[in-house]
Amino acid sequence: MKNIRLFRQIFIAALLIIIPSIFATTWYGTRMIQSFYYQEMQRDIGDRALLLRPHILQMLSGSSEKLQEFCRQTGRTATTRITVIDGDGTVLADSNENPAQMDNHGTRPEIRTAMTGTTGSSLRFSKTLNQNMLYVAIPLHTDRPRAGVLRLSVPATTLNAVLSKIHREILLGALFIALVAGGLSYFLAHRISRPLEEMRRGAERLASGKTNQPIVIHETNVSKEMAELARSLNHMAEQINKRINIIVQQRNELEAVFTSMTDGVLAIGTDHQIIRINKAAAEIFSIDSRNVRNKPFEGVLRNRLLQQFISQALDSETIDEQDLVLIENGRQITLRTHAVPLFDGEKKRMGILVIMNNLTRINQLENMRQDFVANVSHELKTPITAIRGYVETLLDGALNQPDDAGKFLQIIDRQGARLDAIVDDLLILARIEDNAEKNAIVLQLEKISPILEAAVQTCMAQAEQKKITVNLECPASLEGRVNRPMLEQAIINLLTNAITYSPEKKTVELRAEQQTTKGRKIIRISLQDQGPGISTEQQKRIFERFYRCDKARSREHGGTGLGLSIVTHIAGSHRGTVEVESVLGRGSTFTLILPGDTE
Repeated sequence: MKNIRLFRQIFIAALLIIIPSIFATTWYGTRMIQSFYYQEMQRDIGDRALLLRPHILQMLSGSSEKLQEFCRQTGRTATTRITVIDGDGTVLADSNENPAQMDNHGTRPEIRTAMTGTTGSSLRFSKTLNQNMLYVAIPLHTDRPRAGVLRLSVPATTLNAVLSKIHREILLGALFIALVAGGLSYFLAHRISRPLEEMRRGAERLASGKTNQPIVIHETNVSKEMAELARSLNHMAEQINKRINIIVQQRNELEAVFTSMTDGVLAIGTDHQIIRINKAAAEIFSIDSRNVRNKPFEGVLRNRLLQQFISQALDSETIDEQDLVLIENGRQITLRTHAVPLFDGEKKRMGILVIMNNLTRINQLENMRQDFVANVSHELKTPITAIRGYVETLLDGALNQPDDAGKFLQIIDRQGARLDAIVDDLLILARIEDNAEKNAIVLQLEKISPILEAAVQTCMAQAEQKKITVNLECPASLEGRVNRPMLEQAIINLLTNAITYSPEKKTVELRAEQQTTKGRKIIRISLQDQGPGISTEQQKRIFERFYRCDKARSREHGGTGLGLSIVTHIAGSHRGTVEVESVLGRGSTFTLILPGDTE
């Protein structure tokens, strides 16, 4: 069937639409009004909840009786039921009932929705009040929605009565219109307006950016002019949609690049307001990048040196560069800052772009490298100097004196063994760090007791020489995900130190147990000695490479100064930590803390 003129459509189809249109409009209007009243009532209750939330949060820190009395008084005044629910579903307070006698509310649909961080609502029958109620719940803490919920509810009787009255009036009005209209004009107007309305809505969708929803009109039922107009609008929507997709793709690519940059990037307008800030820059200054846009940078970046640099860059037409040492949240950071002019699409200056390269970690690594090289050089130079000195003595004639030659050769042997031990420990450290960087450390589910027993057995000869008793306490069922050789090495290092620095005929305690801290299972392996103890100042540095509390005594016992550093790296590779507790003259306790999860 060909498209016909609008005139003939009006003439032929005048009697075909009015009655179905009236009933359709009635049904649709009823549904919309019902939805509108429900949403308005829900929004009103939600607004009340938002107003009450700060007071409820303040009351939570006090006694439960005050919270209950506040809910009862406020609920009576507002003719609204108020319920405060804890994160586990326990009712903390209720304006109408005794919370101690109420069921757990964690399964209520509006409560579950509120615990996801959004406003929850439900219209259902209340067994407590024996009537239909409209419930609206919001999280008490926006950043921790599962920590608690505030719920308000009102009877749905008023809502049902209003809707029933509206339904009756709309139905009577529709019947009256159908009887009075009864003619061609309404049918004809609706017939013509329907395709026009579709095109209007399509044009509005197009204007709002929804270009992927074409206007659908059956061309066999509309005039030729309307069909041509619809096709023109759809064609225009397709072209706009293509252009928008290209723009969105380009914007997303730029946004991805901007967000993933490791250097901090800050765009500031000529009016001193922040245009954009990426994640790296926000982390440097511990701010939320979403809440600082269009705010003056002076109120966001409180550092005076950075403010001066940005102000100078805004007044300058050239590229500015400067290294800044800032103090942020009690830590010192070094930033290499570059500021370049920022222009819009019309080549008009709109501000500056500040790029901040954080050199803090690089400087720390460089200092660590320098300290490490200095310590290694010192530790290696000492035995090498001794070896060379005694070799020269032997060459100068001491070789012909058997007693002295033997003594000197023994010293050379000890110093050589010390060099070998230092090199071995350095290789162990390098291997642990390399495997950690490559994620090559394999953790398997192992029994802890056999590992500790193997470490004790390794150190038993050293303990027997000093008549030291090693007591081992470890449940046979204790297990965790560990790297057995590495964990055994860590225990051997700790046990060797404990035996080395404990007096003769003393006891060393080695214990392992599983604990739960803040809902997380951990394995604590502690080793307690009866040595001289470690001062508080030295406890902060004993895990550094080559650091010794008593250098003379440590070298006397043959230590390399790397044992505890190896323990620290092994703990880190297990996602754990090492702690020390010590009092001078009362011994020390080293504790290796590892994750206790077995999955």
